[in-house]
Amino acid sequence: MPIRVPRKPPDAYQHGDLRRALIQAGLKLLSEGGAPALTLRGAAQLAGVSHAAPYRHFRDKDALLAAIAEEGFRTLTEHMRREMAAAGSEAARLRACAWGYVAFARAHPGYFRTIFGQPLGEDCPAPLREAGQEAYGVLREQIAEGIRRGRLRAGDPDDLALACWSLVHGLSHLAIDGQLSQVSGDTAARELTARELTDRLVRLLESGLRAG
Repeated sequence: MPIRVPRKPPDAYQHGDLRRALIQAGLKLLSEGGAPALTLRGAAQLAGVSHAAPYRHFRDKDALLAAIAEEGFRTLTEHMRREMAAAGSEAARLRACAWGYVAFARAHPGYFRTIFGQPLGEDCPAPLREAGQEAYGVLREQIAEGIRRGRLRAGDPDDLALACWSLVHGLSHLAIDGQLSQVSGDTAARELTARELTDRLVRLLESGLRAG
């Protein structure tokens, strides 16, 4: 998905939504040149504002990077929840959650690479840590619900969630790195195949986690 950076109109005194524009600009820089390409000066240039303007919202490059990662986690959460809401049955919600994860990575590879390049230790900004925990919590809750209802075998929900997360995270990386050679054809066919592959792999995982 192309990253569009809203620029300040030439005849405007202020940008209008500068913080959002800088986040998109930073994401574009990261996507095109990696971490070395991210600078507040570069983000300001893309947004069409002065080099001093970003400091109204971000004290330094690390603060901008944290804001980009926070936005990425929240977008990931939205993708998973949207797919789960559209699931045909309660039993299909875990597979829908997994597809939401993979679909997010395919639609927003810049966000995907950024959010998982950020340590979520105690010293990271609280909003970023909370956004990361919320995204993980969506997946964990599906595992915990499966255990409560007897669909999945008893065990530590975090252990089982880690197994599922590892599967969909690895699949997401393969997808955005172009390593899924079997996913070919036009865009619609590639999406269908990727979704079918995600569904198949999660079903295999579920069979190993199934109670009884």
